[in-house]
Formats: sequence, C-alpha cells, structure tokens
Amino acid sequence: MHNPLTKKAREMFFGSMFGDAGVYKSSGSRHFHAMICHSPKQIDYLMWKENLLKPLSTGIKFSTHYHRIRKKYYTTAKLRTRNHSYFTRLRKYFYPEGKKIVRRKWLNKLTPLGLATWFMDDGTSGLNNRGYPQLFLSTCGYSEKDNEIIKRYFNENWGIETRIHHSNGFPTIYFNKPNSLKFIDIIKEHLIDSMLYKIRFFTNHLSPKRVEDIV
Repeated sequence: MHNPLTKKAREMFFGSMFGDAGVYKSSGSRHFHAMICHSPKQIDYLMWKENLLKPLSTGIKFSTHYHRIRKKYYTTAKLRTRNHSYFTRLRKYFYPEGKKIVRRKWLNKLTPLGLATWFMDDGTSGLNNRGYPQLFLSTCGYSEKDNEIIKRYFNENWGIETRIHHSNGFPTIYFNKPNSLKFIDIIKEHLIDSMLYKIRFFTNHLSPKRVEDIV
C-alpha cells in the first residue's frame, strides 16, 4: 500500500511514537490507525501534527470524560488517522508483545525532527535548587530496562550524558545544563513556536525572534 505521508511527516510521527502517539486496531480492520491525544491547551501543536498527517488524518475531535478519583471533568483533543499499512508496521516495531517498548535500533532511526517531536510530547524544563536550568524527558511509561537503553542512546549517538531520575517511583530522563544545551542545539530548529515554553529557561540559547515567540 502506497504511503502518502511526506518524509517530514514520517520523521515527526516516528518521534511521536516514543511519546504520545499510539497505533491501534479497530474491530474487523485489516490495518492499524494512529491516535494522538493532547490537552486543548496544546491545540496548535496538535494542528501542526494534523497538517503533516493530513493525507491520512480524519481530523481532530474533542472528548470529555469524568475522572472518578479526582472528581473532575477533563477534555482531550484527539487526532485519528485512517487505517494504513504504515501504522501496522509501526505496531510490530513498538508493540511486539502488545505493550509499547523501546528498541535501540528504532532509536537509531530518530532524526532531529523526530527527537524534537518526542521532546515536545514529553519534555519539560525547570530550575534545580541552585537555580540552574535543566531538561527532563518523561519516560514513566517505559520500564527501567527501556530507560537504560534510552540513556545509552543519547550518550553513544549524540554525546549527551543523561541520568535516570525517579519521581514517585517512575523514571524520567534528566539532562543537566551543559547536556541540555547540547540537546537543544539538535532540536531547536524543529520546535514550533507554541511549544517553545518547554525550553523557556534557555532563552539565551535562542535567536531574539524565537525568544519573542516565548514571551
């Protein structure tokens, strides 16, 4: 089956597969479809993804559900695609036993755009107790073994040293300031304006125009 997605779209989606994207199969379907969910606050980001996936996208829809424990209603923006063999292949890559896992050979295929998308999905920045900026990549959905693979990948492929931090028992990939700057150098040209807030503590590493996009 011909893949109508551009190279840029495939790079973006492959990166998102390490983050918020998933591929699923509807009852009776031969092939899988993609699903990406974000907060309505990130609608610009989801629309950027939808524009790239437009040949296969079925559009963005909003759904509201009630969280019984928190006793609150939450609204989610959802992007879904049509069924396609491309997503079926990705399902085999990422879910060999039904649960999403990390494999080094798939990490090796990430481009700077793919890394940027992964960070826009699951990354954040902050200040440590001495006021130094740092980055985090939420990897709590992956096992400790998967996190070790991710850690080695950044070191061996990009020369970026990371550590695995645990918050409430869940793992997170941590970048100190020098390694955050290395990572930002790789991804900064691919970060869309509405997601620049995720590196707001590193504004001196951006062009004046991009700083304006944050503030």
